[in-house]
Amino acid sequence: MLRIITGKAHSGKTASIMREMAEAVKAKRGNYILIVPEQYSHEAERELCRVCGDTASLYAEVMSFTGLARTVEAETGGAAERFLDNGGRLLCMARALNEIRRHLKVYGTSAKKAEVQAMLLRAIDELKTACITPDQLTEAAESFEDILGDKLQDLALIAETYDAIVAHAGLDPMDRLTALKDRIALSKIGENHHI
Repeated sequence: MLRIITGKAHSGKTASIMREMAEAVKAKRGNYILIVPEQYSHEAERELCRVCGDTASLYAEVMSFTGLARTVEAETGGAAERFLDNGGRLLCMARALNEIRRHLKVYGTSAKKAEVQAMLLRAIDELKTACITPDQLTEAAESFEDILGDKLQDLALIAETYDAIVAHAGLDPMDRLTALKDRIALSKIGENHHI
């Protein structure tokens, strides 16, 4: 059953959820998962322990979306996949830019600079976070006949080439949530837990 709890900031939404989890822990029933943003996970774990007491970990846990992805990967067989670290990701970006540098209209001359490579990797991360594909960038680029169109076309080519190179080297951690979307239906996490 889906319940949606809405309200303004500091209106008691989290406290209400924590109370419900504390009641379940006290009654020694259910497996609860509280999904929170990555940067809030430590604070939420501390709050869960404060509200639920010493036995909280037996019946409830806090997970970030990345933690949820790891749990689903372990259950569905994806835990063996290798994810690149930041150094590996930068090397893949450098290789991608080296391969397509002569085709780039805006970034071609500066493609060898480490700071430009890091900036482009951050841009690719933002695009992936927003679920924007290279094809969508190419389509958007066709709407502009100026420098913006050239930048979008360059970003589309860079993203496509980067993804192709990463596919052979390991997985980009930014793709972990996309894989979660595809794998979660294979998992029993929703059947076995209150989320």
